[in-house]
Amino acid sequence: MKVKVVSLLLFMTGVMTFAQEDLKEREQQAAFDPAYTSYSRKKPAYVTLKDGTKIEGHIKDVDRKKGQIHRLKIIEDGKKKVEIQATDIADLYMAPSGLEQLDKQANFFNDATKWGKTDATKHLSKGYTMYTNQMVSLKNKKKPTEYLMQVVNPKYSQVIQVYSDPFAKQTASIGVGSLKLAGGIAKSYYVKKGEEIVWLTKSNLDEHFDRLFMDSEDFKSKYEGEKFKWSLLGVYILDYTEFALDAQMGEAK
Repeated sequence: MKVKVVSLLLFMTGVMTFAQEDLKEREQQAAFDPAYTSYSRKKPAYVTLKDGTKIEGHIKDVDRKKGQIHRLKIIEDGKKKVEIQATDIADLYMAPSGLEQLDKQANFFNDATKWGKTDATKHLSKGYTMYTNQMVSLKNKKKPTEYLMQVVNPKYSQVIQVYSDPFAKQTASIGVGSLKLAGGIAKSYYVKKGEEIVWLTKSNLDEHFDRLFMDSEDFKSKYEGEKFKWSLLGVYILDYTEFALDAQMGEAK
């Protein structure tokens, strides 16, 4: 009898170990990009205006309000400096200062059948940071204003987009793979699903969780009965995105 109990305990320990390893790998896949406040003056930036005009040049200056970009000064090759308001920009790709090549995340990000390939692919694969124009109420309190906001989940932002909060408080310092997140995980982000963007914090996650995730039967089935954790926000969004894209592919067949 004791042998059977010991064997069962060993089996359960093995299952838990594999589950923990799977979750750890999943967390690495879903890790948000670090929030950057600096930019490279040596590498070109790529701007697309709302009217479709594309501009390539070197950033001369970035003006911010409340930590978010509201104006750029850029020098096009062979041309004079141009000042562009965030309200005129659709998206921006620029390299962080001291850009280092980060380890590539899971191969599924390169699966064109699931994630699709966009113009962003070539920039993101070189370590560039992605910004998009958003009308946002800062901290859910301020008058909605247009800013260029950094997308921190660019590789799986098809359904839910996550934007950095430059003034977010941090949890304890951690590392994900070879990427060290100085200061730890942010305690707040701006999260957009559909047309609604909210300031999502560790303390108000429960308030917004149902709207963000619980319209997916697959998601509910996977996490039924579990206590939701802020540290797994990226994993929840990645899972939800995969479920949504799989459903879309199924409907298209």
